[in-house]
Amino acid sequence: DEKYWARRRKNNMAAKRSRDARRLKENQIAIRAAFLEKENSALRQEVADLRKELTRCKNILSKYDA
Repeated sequence: DEKYWARRRKNNMAAKRSRDARRLKENQIAIRAAFLEKENSALRQEVADLRKELTRCKNILSKYDA
């Protein structure tokens, strides 16, 4: 029956669009996650560097307070 096959074709196309959209969304999420992980790593390193600098500054100041 032609009506049945027309519905099947329409459903198959809709299913393909849905799968493609899901894959695209998953890829975008993976790219965003990788970016955020890299940014997080850089920020953690910056925090560590700033803490070292703070310790150094406190040591310098403590010499004048003594």
